[in-house]
Amino acid sequence: MADRIVVFGATGYTGELIAARLVAAGVRPVLAGRSENRLSALAERLGGLEWTRADAMRQNTVFDLVGPPDVLVSTVGPFVKWGLPAARAAVAAGCTYIDTSGEPEFIRRLFDELDGPASRSGARLLPSLSYEFAAGTLAGALALDEAGDGAARVDVGYYALGAGPTSLSAGTRESLVGVTVGDHFAFRDGAVSTVRAAERVRSFEVDGKSREAVSIGGAEHYALPATYQGLREVNVYLGGLGPLSRALQAGSLVGTAVQKLPLARPTMRFWGERAVSLVGGPDAGTTGDVRSDIVAEALDAGGEVLARVELVGPDPYDFTASLIAWAAQREVSGAAGVLGPISAFGLSDFEAGARSAGLARTP
Repeated sequence: MADRIVVFGATGYTGELIAARLVAAGVRPVLAGRSENRLSALAERLGGLEWTRADAMRQNTVFDLVGPPDVLVSTVGPFVKWGLPAARAAVAAGCTYIDTSGEPEFIRRLFDELDGPASRSGARLLPSLSYEFAAGTLAGALALDEAGDGAARVDVGYYALGAGPTSLSAGTRESLVGVTVGDHFAFRDGAVSTVRAAERVRSFEVDGKSREAVSIGGAEHYALPATYQGLREVNVYLGGLGPLSRALQAGSLVGTAVQKLPLARPTMRFWGERAVSLVGGPDAGTTGDVRSDIVAEALDAGGEVLARVELVGPDPYDFTASLIAWAAQREVSGAAGVLGPISAFGLSDFEAGARSAGLARTP
């Protein structure tokens, strides 16, 4: 187990949940964030924990958080804006890094730009060890294992059943703006390439209904091919949008054209973030009516489904907090670099960790 577990962004919605899970497991994490008042109040509520001020806009304060034996958990989003200092701090320290990012643009940057430096420093970076996209990586790996050597493609679909705008934290809503206007990617023909958001729409059978979903970039595009060498294609889909799936696909075509105009993307991001800030978010522990449902299908080169896996669990925030609390206490067995959870822990151990966080395969 690590000498210290530092939770950066501890006073945010997800950060507080993770810190509380660690305390419940008998761990005393170090809390880090911008607000001294909020940090000290949270540290007192959780039993007199150590805390320290750190700000992504002052990178030296983030670099001072960790040393080689530590684990740095980052929940500071939107990650495209604020996430890199923590990842770079982990690389500089040669420590383990875990984040909750669901932002394709940030995920791709870590895999493409920091894998080499992390390998050289001995750091192990685990991006998106959360509902999106760790749960889909597990579902995809289980389907591929069941399908065997004939699998050439895997499709993953995410559905948070019962979720609505007010069930999303402020940080999640702001990150979703970046996901909407940012670049996306997919693993096609044996390589990761840039694609537009919602390029594809397909349906999965979930909870007795056929439900549409739109394609997005995800950590699975990197994590699954690293373990399953025969893969030629990975598709990740976000569901729960109903008839809006087709509208979003059409809108992405228009958005791609508009974003070519000077300053269009930062302007869209600016106003989008302000618009979502007007929607109320949940209080801690109040999203229990939301159910996570993740489907993965492994297919052969001709498109025939060889295996199907469906995982069901608690709401995404609950699952994420429990999974990260589990992972932060485990030794990462994978080689240094930017890792998916299967490479980091092995399939059987990671499946056990996800099960302990409430995510289990349906019969």
